[in-house]
Amino acid sequence: MKKLLFTMMITFLCTSLIGCGTKNDTSSSKILSSAEFNEDDYYELVQPNNTLGFQLLSTAPKNNEGNLFISPTSLLMALSMVYNGAEGKTKEEMAKILELHTDQVNKANASLLNRLIQNSDHVELAIANSIWLNENYHFKDDFKNNVHDYFNAEINEINVTDNESVKEINNWVRKATNEKINEIIQSPLDPDLVSLLLNAIYFKGDWKYEFDKNQTREDTFYGQTKSASFMKLEEELSYFENDLFQAVSLPYGDETLSMKVFLPKENSSIKEVEDELTYENWQKWNSQFTKREGTLLLPKFKLEYEIELNDALKMLGMPTAFEKDADFSNMIQENVPLWISKVKQKTYIDVNEKGTEATAVTSIEMVTESAIISDSFYMNVNRPFIFSIVDDETGMILFLGSISSPKN
Repeated sequence: MKKLLFTMMITFLCTSLIGCGTKNDTSSSKILSSAEFNEDDYYELVQPNNTLGFQLLSTAPKNNEGNLFISPTSLLMALSMVYNGAEGKTKEEMAKILELHTDQVNKANASLLNRLIQNSDHVELAIANSIWLNENYHFKDDFKNNVHDYFNAEINEINVTDNESVKEINNWVRKATNEKINEIIQSPLDPDLVSLLLNAIYFKGDWKYEFDKNQTREDTFYGQTKSASFMKLEEELSYFENDLFQAVSLPYGDETLSMKVFLPKENSSIKEVEDELTYENWQKWNSQFTKREGTLLLPKFKLEYEIELNDALKMLGMPTAFEKDADFSNMIQENVPLWISKVKQKTYIDVNEKGTEATAVTSIEMVTESAIISDSFYMNVNRPFIFSIVDDETGMILFLGSISSPKN
């Protein structure tokens, strides 16, 4: 068998699922009873979502093995919830990424939720949103109602100084991702945390045409890893090629969902394909897939990926949201500064002979400069400190010292 220069790019954009219908034919009134939107409002999100995905694909850092796996849909939905609390320049910058105003954003996301949430014998697709609020603060009514009605978001109050809050949040993540992602935050929480916004997407799909396990073979992979288990499929599939790459579309279940695989040609590279991957080209290329008999050799792979997206989002045009003078005055009732401290995404994917399991969690942490004073406090003695032993009746300092390198 001729060995191929097999450098593979997986484009698993949850918004490529948008063209599919809902299996269970659930009406919007049953899913989001308080939200008003049109069935096709989700179309408004397709271009900004895909464009965001393409931009991150070429700019986000890859892991040590040279891999990257993101969910633009999870990120966009999380940002859309935060957008409801933004005002002024902060809102203007976020709108450039979302490409929509508030009312459109909410209706489009509600329509998208209604469209995507589906289950069948061969495909499971679930989306969940939650917001965790420091119990010392209070959401404004409009913000709370919008994220609940249009995003179906759970709203929970937490004590940020209690480690049980961390467990509760991570348990939500674990459940929402079918136990594929077990943790999105670690203890202790930032004492200045005001709110944590989470979006989770879970997908599991069986191939329409399963790969025969008996034909899977070890062979050379010309990347950072030197070998892989290659699955083999001989089938009529949607196929497209140009001077840069070959591409094939692998359908799941009843063909409402698919994975598209792009293989740069031997005289091309991942970078060259990424540079051409615009929304316009994506539309053009997808229209040129045609059914052809062929043989596909695809490596099995499993990947866990984590990325912090602060720098990428700043570079894409929303730096103000991360600064202390950000304007999120529409989010909480208290008159305190509020900004985004961290946008993080964790993803997981497993591709094998039977199908694909993939999930993503996006977290957005909102903080302030100093938390409201309450009966509890937080103190982490994780740097050099001074101590004393005092006779409190006399005020006499009996011992005094400083510790820079504690030992026991």
